[in-house]
Amino acid sequence: MMHWKIIPTIFIILLLGSCKSDPHQLKEPKKKTPPKVVNVSFDSDSAYRFVEEQVAFGPRVPGTQAHQNTLQYLKQKLAEYCDTAEILSGTLTKRNNRVVPIYNLWGRFDVENPKRIILAAHWDTRPKSDEDPEIINKPADGANDGASGVGVLIEIARQLQSIKPAYGVDIIFFDQEDGGESGGPPDSWCLGSQYWANEALENGYNANQGILLDMVGAKNATFALESNSAMYNQSLLLETWKTGQGLGYGSYFLSIPGSTITDDHIYMNRFAGIPTIDIIHYDLKTPSRFPEHWHKQSDNMDVIDKNTLMAVGHTVLHLVANKR
Repeated sequence: MMHWKIIPTIFIILLLGSCKSDPHQLKEPKKKTPPKVVNVSFDSDSAYRFVEEQVAFGPRVPGTQAHQNTLQYLKQKLAEYCDTAEILSGTLTKRNNRVVPIYNLWGRFDVENPKRIILAAHWDTRPKSDEDPEIINKPADGANDGASGVGVLIEIARQLQSIKPAYGVDIIFFDQEDGGESGGPPDSWCLGSQYWANEALENGYNANQGILLDMVGAKNATFALESNSAMYNQSLLLETWKTGQGLGYGSYFLSIPGSTITDDHIYMNRFAGIPTIDIIHYDLKTPSRFPEHWHKQSDNMDVIDKNTLMAVGHTVLHLVANKR
C-alpha cells in the first residue's frame, strides 16, 4: 500500500514539472521601459541678462573696440561654464580680395564623446541700418539680431554644467555673419561660418547634427519650418518643433512652411556636412518676413522679451538633454 501512495505522488510531481517546461507555453513579452525624461530648468532672467550685457558694450561691429570687448566677455563666459573654451581666429578673403579677420568662439562639453550636437549663433552686429534710410550708416545695437541667440546659448551652457547628455555638446559663436552686401551675392554673408566650416572639414571635426539660433528674443516671435532646414535635416526640424509644442510653446513654434534663408546653417551643411537647422524669427506681418526692427535702430533691448527667450531656450535645452 505504501508504494501506491508514493508512485502517484511522484507521477504528479513529474507531470507538473513537465507542464512548467512546456516549450509551447506562451510567455508574455517583456515590456520595454521608456527612457526616463530629463526635466531641465532654463532661466530666462539669466538669458536676458546675458543679452543685456552684450548690448551694453555697444554695436559689435567687427574692427571696433566694442567688438573686441565683447569677444573677451564671451570667451570668459564660455570658459566659466564649458569644459573647454577657445577663440578660433583666422582670415577669409572676400570676392574683392579684401582679407577679413574672423574671431569665432566655441565652448565644448564632454569632448571625447564621439556623438556630438552643435549649437550656434552669430555674435557680431551689422555695420549699418539698411532699413532706416535716414540713418543708414549708423549701426544698431543688434539686441535681437545676434545677441539674443548668444544669450540663450550662454544660459544653456550654464545649465549644462549639471546635466550629462548622451551627446557631447559644442557651442559656437560665429563672427562676421551680418556684414553682407544688400542684394549682393549670398556668400558675402556668413563669413565666420564659411571660415569655420572649411576649417572643420580640413581638421576632421564632425557632429551628428546642429541647431542655429538667429533672432530668437523678440516679443511674440514666431518660428516657421525654414525651407533649407527641412531639406538638410527634416527629422531634427520636426523633432525640435514637436518638443517646443509639447512644452507649451505652440504659439511660437508654428507648423507652417517658412522662407528659404541664407544663414550660417547653409555653410554648416554644405561645407562641413553637419545636418543643421535654423530657428529664426519668421514674421507673417512684414513683406520681408523678418521682424519689423530687423536692421533698424529699433533693434534694441526694448524688443527683447523673456517669454520668447524661455520658449526657445527651454525647447533646445530639453531636446539636447533628452537625446539618445
